[in-house]
Amino acid sequence: MVKYKMLLILSFLFIVKNVYADMPFFVEIRNVTVNDGLIILGYYSSQEAFSNQRPDWHTTIEPVSETVIYEINLSASEYMIGIHQDTNGNGVMDYGLFGIPREPYGFSNMRGKRPGNFNQSKFRIINPNERIIIPLVRF
Repeated sequence: MVKYKMLLILSFLFIVKNVYADMPFFVEIRNVTVNDGLIILGYYSSQEAFSNQRPDWHTTIEPVSETVIYEINLSASEYMIGIHQDTNGNGVMDYGLFGIPREPYGFSNMRGKRPGNFNQSKFRIINPNERIIIPLVRF
């Protein structure tokens, strides 16, 4: 009986660990300008993080082709991804008149040239090796 309970507990822990384990997820960034600054990619897991412009995680990517595929390990959950190509190398997104971006940018589930809020832009990761395509746009 003790062995059965121990086996049951270990099986449960294994299942829980694998459900919440990080899994590979791919971001395909299109319309990249090669040799025109680093790509800054970040993800948000809440409206609050997005509203405060504080991604839960971010990284920089050296663009080597017009399409860049980047792998992130994420847990099954909802996320929003924001990307911009830092063409002047100052590490932040630059805006012009009326808040119009001066550098190429893109968001998950973006329609046209305007990003939505977190709820409009979020997507759900369920399985390993899923992919989202985000084209960079310019005004």
